[in-house]
Amino acid sequence: MPIVSRSSSRIRRTGAQPHRRTDARARSDIHRALAELLTLGDRGWVVSCYQKLEPGDRVGEKYRIKLKNRVRRALERVGILGFGHGEREAIAEALARVEDFFRYPSNLGGGRGIAVFAAPRGLFRVAHLPYVLRSRVVVDRTAVVGELVALAETGTRLLAVVADRASARLFDVVLGGVTELEGLVAPDATRPGKFRGKGIGPTANAGEYRFHTRIRAEKQRHLAGVADAAARAWRSRGFDGVVIGGIGVDADALLPFLEPELRDRVIGVLRLAPKKVSAAEIRERALELLADAAQTAAADAVGELVGLRESGWAVDGIEPALRALAMGQVRALLVDHDASVPGFRFSESGRLSTTSAGSRAEGEALPVADLLDDAIEDALRQRARVHVVQGEPTRGFDRLAGILRFKAAR
Repeated sequence: MPIVSRSSSRIRRTGAQPHRRTDARARSDIHRALAELLTLGDRGWVVSCYQKLEPGDRVGEKYRIKLKNRVRRALERVGILGFGHGEREAIAEALARVEDFFRYPSNLGGGRGIAVFAAPRGLFRVAHLPYVLRSRVVVDRTAVVGELVALAETGTRLLAVVADRASARLFDVVLGGVTELEGLVAPDATRPGKFRGKGIGPTANAGEYRFHTRIRAEKQRHLAGVADAAARAWRSRGFDGVVIGGIGVDADALLPFLEPELRDRVIGVLRLAPKKVSAAEIRERALELLADAAQTAAADAVGELVGLRESGWAVDGIEPALRALAMGQVRALLVDHDASVPGFRFSESGRLSTTSAGSRAEGEALPVADLLDDAIEDALRQRARVHVVQGEPTRGFDRLAGILRFKAAR
């Protein structure tokens, strides 16, 4: 932790050069996995596993019990997906390797989610993620990478700024680590405390007023300087979001001083002391805010859906949502976290449906283990937002719903 002096206004630089190396390591998980998976060629099959690892999932290793069930269901579906005997045996071995990977807690650090991919000829790729939309295990001819692409495009790099009345610290937070960028102190900061002036009457009152005014002005000048430093970091380093923090009720004191662009990108506020917080704690809590922001956005999307449903700018239910998705209408897809719906995908049209009844032009109806998993991938490929909804907000729609970008002609 850098030592800062109350009497110095000099900016203490803690090394901008290491930032580049740290960022490269942090982004390598997602980007290297994508680079390899997108150039696999025809290997016959790929196992894609996305696993949520939120605090509740880790208690008693609940995630392992749920994963075991998903692996079993994926293995049961392999036979009806058209794989031969030799492929089925190889897929079973790959699924066992994936399940074995999650036995060791040392493999699971780095965020609230993890993606694991296994394919023939020894491919086994792991990507640590800040969060996972929905836990799932999918066996297909190609890797399921829509979620990785979405994370790579939207980014997971945060600028964390924590400040009190006399100091501030800035952090570059990425999945693989955290780098402290700068330390700032307020020039000639007045030690806080009670006014201890002498005298009585108007003279004493004027002295106390000037004392508190000076403290308030110093604090405001300091926070304005911190906001300027944050703006410079934001413009020069390509962050995707901002986290601010401070002590107690003043944790969000910096917010009014931020430029509008930064203020609009604040994803949360942390209550902590800038002089005591460690870089590791900043990283952990900032990534928690990133995951929490995704859940908040999902709950907000349900509210938007309810408001638009009567106007025809939203569809609710499995089949209506799948039809809209097939037509490219969906701007935001809402998925119930706990739902599972088997169905079919037509070989020629690519449309998903709960039934195998389709026109001859759409081709053969191929079985799909879970329509909701495939719907997520289709939505991500169409650059639609995907909100996986948990808890009470799921009562607002029937397992799958969509907010539309346009209405279909009748």
